[in-house]
Amino acid sequence: MPDAHCSKCCPIKPPKPEVPAPWPASALVWLAILCTVGTGLYALVMWAASSLF
Repeated sequence: MPDAHCSKCCPIKPPKPEVPAPWPASALVWLAILCTVGTGLYALVMWAASSLF
């Protein structure tokens, strides 16, 4: 139960829900680079494995 005296001078506002900030463009660029490098490494390993056997 809020204090009647305090609520007169300090109105009680419900806290705003936190909205996560959107990712900056640089993070998306790094994510794309990492995905490209990972795909390239996977393709290289598969090519090397198929060449060996």
